[in-house]
Amino acid sequence: MESLNMFAYSRDASLILLSKLDESMWDIEPDGYPNSIRWNAGHVYITAEDYLHKADHTYEVKPPEWVDLFIDGTHPSQWKEEGPSKQEIISAFKEQRERILKHFKGKEQNKASEDHIIRTLNLNTVEAALQFVTWHEGIHLGILKSLNNALKSK
Repeated sequence: MESLNMFAYSRDASLILLSKLDESMWDIEPDGYPNSIRWNAGHVYITAEDYLHKADHTYEVKPPEWVDLFIDGTHPSQWKEEGPSKQEIISAFKEQRERILKHFKGKEQNKASEDHIIRTLNLNTVEAALQFVTWHEGIHLGILKSLNNALKSK
């Protein structure tokens, strides 16, 4: 239960920040940053979808078309279509928050549907995947704050 509580806390912090960020700056990539605010937000979302689906195959990735936009190694300059709007991303974050809390409640100790190994880390339980997703979101929350500061200083 604590992993779900920490996920909810992290997600709430992301939602507060994203709602405050000026959408006119969401696609600017300042010097020293390989991606934009929009990409980082979408990446947090789709990484949670991907990793939690691997932890429990009954957890459905929504929307699957976002995978090609935001998964590791992607870049907005490679997009063949426009990314989702600020409001679409914020709405998706809210919906995902509730879906994760409902779907994984009481399942934290379950063995993962598939092991997901990241270097020396094996996400072999639902709990491990939830903890990684929460840690990952925190990292990107810092990146989003840093991006916003870099853009405001220009």
